Amino acid sequence: MGTNTYIKKLVDPDLPYVSESANTVVGAVIGGCIAGPIGAGVGAVGGKLVEDLFTRAGMEIDKRYLSHRESARIGIAAAYAITRIDINQKSNLQLRTDNFFIKDKITERSVADEILEGTLLAAKNEYEEKKLKYYGNLVANIAFHSDIDHYHSNYLLRIGERLSYRQLCILDLFKFKSHYQLSQNVSFLFKKLTQNEMVIFREIEELKILNLLGSSNESLMGGNAAGNLTPALLELTETGKVLHSLMNLDEIDKFEIDSIAVKLEI
Repeated sequence: MGTNTYIKKLVDPDLPYVSESANTVVGAVIGGCIAGPIGAGVGAVGGKLVEDLFTRAGMEIDKRYLSHRESARIGIAAAYAITRIDINQKSNLQLRTDNFFIKDKITERSVADEILEGTLLAAKNEYEEKKLKYYGNLVANIAFHSDIDHYHSNYLLRIGERLSYRQLCILDLFKFKSHYQLSQNVSFLFKKLTQNEMVIFREIEELKILNLLGSSNESLMGGNAAGNLTPALLELTETGKVLHSLMNLDEIDKFEIDSIAVKLEI
């Protein structure tokens, strides 16, 4: 079986419930695979590394029993990853040249194999399917960042898997907080919001505990992990900025961000 066949099987869920936007991405990737090796035209070395990586992933997934829905989730995440790699290469970004793609002598697996497998397994079990695109972005972008080592990569993947889709939206909201008039009176918001709407503060609190969000006056709160929840004072931490960048969270539909912001504004 040819290498492109394994990649095609990896990204082709062929299911009626795949969204139109995801189906477009999957179709584009399949077209590219059929036409020739992924990465052709952007450099033989980079193209071969990427093709081999996704071929191995396709061969591994091909051995597993998966439900139709699980197969679709894996395919969509893989297709988004391949698409992001193509975008990066066309933007003249260079694949990392450290040991990321080099197989370990004992395990016969590279760090890239490990991170891609972890991403696809996370996608398989992801019931919030809007997150699949951002899983794909994460693993693809890590392949271009030699400053993100093995352990940091695994950590970011675990954090990304843990967060809800709305928490990803919240991170994007605070990345661009200057676009909104966020409230400086959290007590007012607590009185204004319904019990269901108040859950957003539990999500924000968890983002702070995970060190993805911080408050500018944290020291005034006695060092509590959650600290101040005043929206106007919240901002992304360095880890939050890294995750936001690698997942390309700025691509989230702004309507979804606005729907959250209105709950936190003056």
